[in-house]
Amino acid sequence: MKFFNSGLFWFLEGVLATVFILGFRVWMEDRGVRMNWWKWGLLGIWVFFAGFTIAFVGTSIGEKEITAAFRGGIIFGVIAIVSGVGLWRLLNRGRSKK
Repeated sequence: MKFFNSGLFWFLEGVLATVFILGFRVWMEDRGVRMNWWKWGLLGIWVFFAGFTIAFVGTSIGEKEITAAFRGGIIFGVIAIVSGVGLWRLLNRGRSKK
């Protein structure tokens, strides 16, 4: 557990986040989708919510609250999936065809 409190962990976390964001930007440009500031904001909110869902389930399992993990995973998971599909459709709206 000492590794997760070290500067190396947070450095690697930042590198991976940067590679993800830059890769996502290039991928969306290749698909012909123009990303505005508000689209990036919505994507960020969704990523935080999906991370919250995973953290909630993992923490609940770690605290041996299996029922809470199951119910929270279903509730938050369904919300994350449905909102993710809606966000994907919103991002692809106005897509330029190549």
